[in-house]
Amino acid sequence: MIKRPLGLGCLLITALLFALTVCFPAPYRDYGSFQGKRFAVTGKVYKKETSVKKGKLVSILYLKRSRRAEMAKDRAAPEWERVVCYLKDGQMEPEMGSIVMLEGRLAAFERASNPGQFDTYSYYQISKISYRLNQAIILSKSTKYNHLEEACHRLKIYFSNKLKEALPEEAFSVMQAMLLGMKGNMEQELKALYQRNGIAHVLAISGLHVSMLGMGLYHLLRKSGVPMKASAVISAIFIFLFGMMTGFSVSALRAVVMFAIHMAGIFWGRTYDMLTAVALAAVLVLFEQPLYLYHSGFVFSFGCVLGIGVIRPVLMEGKLLECRAVKALAGGIGMMIITLPVYLWFYYQFPVYSVFLNLLVIPLMSFLMMAGVFLIMCQIICPVFSTPFCFFIQGVLKIYERTCAFCDTLPGGQLTPGKPQIWQVIAYLLILLLVVLFKKKLKPLLRWCAAGMAMMLLMIQTREEFSLIFLDVGQGDCIYIENENGSCYLVDGGSSSVSNVGKYRIIPFLKIRGATRIEAVFVTHPDEDHCNGIEELLDAGRREGITISNLILPDVDEELKNDAYKRLECGAVQRGIPLSYIKRGQKINSGKMTLTCLNPSGDVHYEGTNEYSVVLELTYGAFGALLTGDVEGRGERALIQYIKEKDLGQITVLKAAHHGSGGSTPNEFLDSLNPAYTIISCGRNNSYGHPHKDLTERLASHESETFITYETGAVTFTTDGRKARLLKFSGE
Repeated sequence: MIKRPLGLGCLLITALLFALTVCFPAPYRDYGSFQGKRFAVTGKVYKKETSVKKGKLVSILYLKRSRRAEMAKDRAAPEWERVVCYLKDGQMEPEMGSIVMLEGRLAAFERASNPGQFDTYSYYQISKISYRLNQAIILSKSTKYNHLEEACHRLKIYFSNKLKEALPEEAFSVMQAMLLGMKGNMEQELKALYQRNGIAHVLAISGLHVSMLGMGLYHLLRKSGVPMKASAVISAIFIFLFGMMTGFSVSALRAVVMFAIHMAGIFWGRTYDMLTAVALAAVLVLFEQPLYLYHSGFVFSFGCVLGIGVIRPVLMEGKLLECRAVKALAGGIGMMIITLPVYLWFYYQFPVYSVFLNLLVIPLMSFLMMAGVFLIMCQIICPVFSTPFCFFIQGVLKIYERTCAFCDTLPGGQLTPGKPQIWQVIAYLLILLLVVLFKKKLKPLLRWCAAGMAMMLLMIQTREEFSLIFLDVGQGDCIYIENENGSCYLVDGGSSSVSNVGKYRIIPFLKIRGATRIEAVFVTHPDEDHCNGIEELLDAGRREGITISNLILPDVDEELKNDAYKRLECGAVQRGIPLSYIKRGQKINSGKMTLTCLNPSGDVHYEGTNEYSVVLELTYGAFGALLTGDVEGRGERALIQYIKEKDLGQITVLKAAHHGSGGSTPNEFLDSLNPAYTIISCGRNNSYGHPHKDLTERLASHESETFITYETGAVTFTTDGRKARLLKFSGE
């Protein structure tokens, strides 16, 4: 009989692999110097997929080195383990397992430069993928290939076509992901809707898929009179081929290994132990790549199984749980307790209504999958009989979509305390471990109380002192201010070089900080590189759990308000966000912090948006900063005169105007302020040549330590009002 100590031993090995991963991280390889250059690579095709890129279907090949590939003559490409190749239109896909030589333009994966930003480099590093080739052309390929893998791939495409023939586009894309693991055709909005409401797990090939298909086949074979051992072997082989066909994602690999262990137990007459199976699966995955410990899919998949096997049974005891409805609700809350630290660690928020939503989604999931399987079978045998399954699938998916959309409209849908500290996660896990170890001595109510206390501990926001953070948004500006009392402010948010800067940089940053309420958003002037991310925030903020209390625009004459300015006004009004206008002399006080507007002034006739940029003087005790937007021309000259009259004295931090333009921030300006630090916010290799050499030389002559956001990443200043500390994100 398989004993549980084996499972505990595997967990110890997992912990050892984790320790080795932390102590000996994989080396960072910088492929930026090769960016955009053409290279030829030779490798073995181990995966193929199609994806929607810029509205077009793109064929993608995944290559890895092989002995035969090492013998290739072309060695021009930089060092690599695996490469993603986006084929140029018209290129025929090679067979799985074949050796191919391709030529394309190398593109390095982007590293995160802000807290909360998705680190593409780290994500692909986990899969040992070094870089990608765009517009790849196949130069040559071998005639030999892996016939089994290619047959599985062609079968997947065949099944996909059968689904496409029967279902409308949206339903087809969901069922394709759910049954075949092909997510490339899903609409981003629909995928985001599922993710936001905590039901994205239905799209991943997981234990539910494997157990339903595998156990369904096993029981069918047994009822058909097939011997037990033969049924177990056939079912295991079938599930292995299913995993191969769907691509062996982390969750699928875990489920396949666990199912194989289950079938092995039946074959040899042993008892199946879930903890042993999941631990062995974890060790097999981590042995091949320990960095999977940092992969959200791995942690979710294995963490949920461990939670279901260890923690949930402890919480599901007691007389009150004898009622089915109470038991179902308690089960949902139990899963919340299990998944909460994972959600907060990787996504910084938890979808509250997912507790109730999954009570509807998960039971329907089994029927939905069965309907999908029968639909494919009917499409192959007799398409006429597939109609009822089509209606059922569309009906269930419509229920999913409308229920998620309804949850989006409810208040408090997203719990966003931000990313917890490591000590909070450790304390959380220790409390749950104590509950498990001493379950016999604790009454059910005490167990739930302990779990609730652990959840509260995990969500405590550990406030730092006053923080001033300059985000890296490429060619643009975004400044975040957080007071010691927790009030948050945003000054600008836009970029002309980063697409969807609000979605991919600003909103994730606000989430990781737990900034669910922004007291005021200042737009210094309505240029794209200062406000397009703010427009995204206005549109998506409430859905993402972020509310804006006030939108503040420069107080200028009506004829100076361009289309972008008016669009910001309309956007705020439509969403019920209060609008305010600011000009010289107006102040905002919050605790020890004071924000004073120095520009625009009603006494100056401005001719452009840059000239009337809002300029804010920030003071916090002895710490001072000047946030200048893109002020130039008449606005800058009037500002210099006003600063001289006011005698601001030396400031700690200056945000250089106009992204480091050579004509801005003149000597006269620097003589008056004498900043200790200067931040220049601009994009790498921008077409404007920012920052200009003239400015950097002026700053050096004034002994102002200068930081450029594309070099440092986000720059953070924290202070208690006396001493200031500086942190570059690239140094975290």
